[in-house]
Amino acid sequence: MMKKTIAGQFIGAMSLLVTLPAIADVPAYGTVIEGQSVPGVALGSTREHVEAAYGTPTRCSNVEASGDAASCTWILEDNYGQGGQVQSQVSARFRGPGGDNASNDPNDVVTSISWYGIDGWFTTAGINTFIAVNDPDAVFAVYPDGIETHSSLFNMTLTDYGNGISVSWNSPYLSSTTSVRMALFTPRDPPPPREPSVNVSGINLSNYKRQVIGEVRVLNDLNWKVYGALVYATWTLPNGTTQAVQGTTDGFGLVALVLNKARKGTYILTIDDVVVEDHPFDSDNSVLSASIVKKR
Repeated sequence: MMKKTIAGQFIGAMSLLVTLPAIADVPAYGTVIEGQSVPGVALGSTREHVEAAYGTPTRCSNVEASGDAASCTWILEDNYGQGGQVQSQVSARFRGPGGDNASNDPNDVVTSISWYGIDGWFTTAGINTFIAVNDPDAVFAVYPDGIETHSSLFNMTLTDYGNGISVSWNSPYLSSTTSVRMALFTPRDPPPPREPSVNVSGINLSNYKRQVIGEVRVLNDLNWKVYGALVYATWTLPNGTTQAVQGTTDGFGLVALVLNKARKGTYILTIDDVVVEDHPFDSDNSVLSASIVKKR
C-alpha cells in the first residue's frame, strides 16, 4: 500500500461531504475516538443512554437469544453518504450489564458500534468513510498495525485491534461502486495469525456409459474456491485393482477425475493429496473417499 499524508490532501474533500440532517439526534458531524466513542455514544454506554442520544431505533434484531434486541440500527432517512451510494446509518451491539446476553433492558451496554455513509464522522487519525472509499491507501497509512483479511473476493477488512477500530470495503461483483463500513470496539490482542490450508469439501460420483466420473471440490481455509490445485487420487475397481489419477481444479474449485472402460460393480475414489503452493492439505477436515455402484 502507498503511504499518503492525509493532512492537507483531503481538505478539499470537505466541500464534497453530504449534508446529513439527523433523524432523532444522531449527529451528522463529530470525532470518533478509536476504541472509545463515536459522536454522542461511547462503548459501555447503556441502552437507555443511547436511545436518549439517538432516539428510538429504526430497527432491532435478535443476535444471541430470542427477544434480546442485541443489535439496533438508526437510519438517517433520505440521506446518503459516500457520494450518494450508501444510506447513512449507525448500529450498536449490546450485551447484558454482567456480560451475558442482552435482554432489551435499559441497562444493556454497548459493546461495538458501526456506521455506513456518515461522512462527517472523522477518526482522530483523520479518516472518514468518504476518504476510505476513495483512498484505501490512506487508511492503511494511518493504521499501520492493522491486519488485512478477506471474507470473500469482494470484501476486505483492515482491523487495528490495538486501537479498537476496523474499516471494511465491499465491492459487489459486477458493480462499479464500493461501500465502506467502519466499526469501533474495545481494544484487544489480535487473534493468532492465519494458517492457510486447503481441503476437499466434497466428492460427487456419477457414471455415464463406460465412464465413472468423480467431481472433486477444493476450498481453502476461508471457504474460497481454489483454482489450480493439483489433486492426486486413486480409483479402486470392482476387482480390487487400483488406478491412479490426477487433475487440476478450475475457477470453481472443481476437477473431474474420469475412469474409462468401466464395467458393472462398485468403484471407490480416494483422495491421496492436494497440492497448492504455501497451502498444506488439511486431510483431517476433508472428504477423502466416496463410492458408487455402476449397474450396467
